[in-house]
Amino acid sequence: MKDVTPIRALKREAGGNGGFTFFEIVMVILILGFLYSIGSLSLRGVLPKYRLRTAARDIGTAVEQQRLSAVSRGRWLGIHYVLTPLPQDNPDKAYYQLIPPPPDDYPDQPLAMRELGVKHELPDRVRIARVLLAGNQVVDRGSVSVLFSPMGNAGSHITILEGENERFLAVKVNCITGSIEFIESADVAFQHFEG
Repeated sequence: MKDVTPIRALKREAGGNGGFTFFEIVMVILILGFLYSIGSLSLRGVLPKYRLRTAARDIGTAVEQQRLSAVSRGRWLGIHYVLTPLPQDNPDKAYYQLIPPPPDDYPDQPLAMRELGVKHELPDRVRIARVLLAGNQVVDRGSVSVLFSPMGNAGSHITILEGENERFLAVKVNCITGSIEFIESADVAFQHFEG
C-alpha cells in the first residue's frame, strides 16, 4: 500500500510555504543595485573614448571613400568640415559634408556652387578642434573644404577631434601613400616628405 502523506505535513517538512522572506527580497535588490552602480560607473568612463573613436572612424571612412571615388571617377571630390556651426544650425555640433563631383554638363563648376551632401554631425561632446592642411596650414574655426584629386595625390590633411576630458584623436590622411592613421594626440603634423 502507498504511503499517503497529507499536503500539510509536506509543507511543514520543507520549511514553510516555500516563498521568499521580505529580508531575502531586500538583499537581492541591494545586490542588484550595487552591481548596477559599479557597471554604470565603469561605462561612464569608457563612453567618451568610444564616442571619439566612432567619430574618427566615420571621418576616416568618409575620406577614404571620397578619395577612392575621385580616382575611379576621374573627378575632383572632397569633404567640407564645419568646425564652428552657424546659429541657425545646431551651434553645439560640428559636422562634415561630402562634396560631390561637378555635373557632367558643367565640369568646371566652382566648388561654391556645388550642392553639398548630407550633414554628418559628430557625436555629443565631440568637436573638430582643428584641421591641418598639407604644408601645416591650420584651420581652427569656421569651415574648410579639402579636395581630392583624380590622380589621388592631393587632399592630404589631418583632422584633430576633441572629446571629453581634453582627450584628442587625430585622423591623418596622406593621399600620396594612400594611408589613414589614427593618432591619440593633438600634437600631430606632416613631416617634410609627407603631404
